[in-house]
Amino acid sequence: MDTLLSPISPELSQAHILELAAVANALGKARSMRRARLRSGSIISKKRGHGLELHEIRPYDVSDEARHMDWRVTARTGIAHTRVYTEDVEHRTLILFSLSPDAYFGTQTTFISTRLAQLAAIIAWRSYAQRENVGFVSQNDNEFCITPNIKDWRFFSEQLAHTTLIKQRALQPAAYQMPNLSQFKGYSVIVLSDHIAMDETNKAHLQRLAQHNRVHWVSVEDASAFCLPNGHYQFANQSTKSTLHISSAQRSAAQQHFAKLAQQHESLLTQLGVGHYVFDVNHSPIAITTELLARGVLH
Repeated sequence: MDTLLSPISPELSQAHILELAAVANALGKARSMRRARLRSGSIISKKRGHGLELHEIRPYDVSDEARHMDWRVTARTGIAHTRVYTEDVEHRTLILFSLSPDAYFGTQTTFISTRLAQLAAIIAWRSYAQRENVGFVSQNDNEFCITPNIKDWRFFSEQLAHTTLIKQRALQPAAYQMPNLSQFKGYSVIVLSDHIAMDETNKAHLQRLAQHNRVHWVSVEDASAFCLPNGHYQFANQSTKSTLHISSAQRSAAQQHFAKLAQQHESLLTQLGVGHYVFDVNHSPIAITTELLARGVLH
């Protein structure tokens, strides 16, 4: 079987993440958005940066390009400011990566955690190939790590590979968590997560993010998880083993609970204006990213 679809181990290495750059480079073109922009009256020049409509002048961020510094405002205020143009906003991507404990499981090809990590790598590498800014937000060892613009790609690859380690399962939150990201505006935000529940604080964070950015939520599920035959199943990690008995009643109850939470999650995202895309873990990362390109989620 293809090792990209079904890696030898669900725990990826830094080398695996680096190798996905070639996969990203081989992807086709994104769906053209020009017709939609024509209808909305938003025409974007092919020139990058200058000659475009000024979006805003705001305090300088480490991810900004020095060539867009506004020296007059900087001199007047004593604080570094930068000019943000329409196209710069259109081509900034922010990846939010979040796993639940249940992500470290899969019935056929690989774990959900592994597939989501592959998607994060391919999306990030595609932005790099197109010379676009791409940020990354993840939660490692119970701490949020926010990178406004990835510059050290070896560190990013190591960081992403670290999330696939099975020992991370015990550290992942049962419900979706995200930091306050109000400093990000005008980004194309892609949430990669298997979470289907979040508390009011994180709903508010997501709502604020969606007010100032184009947000898409990409979920990965294992539909076969609710089709396992009745019987005893052994689960193991580096130090312990446990046996789980699955019956028809347990499977039915778990499926109903999941469906209820998934429906509530879908309703929330619709209410917030967040696009939602669900894929099966047994689809290859190339097929998933190609579909995201076709739907205009990636550019």
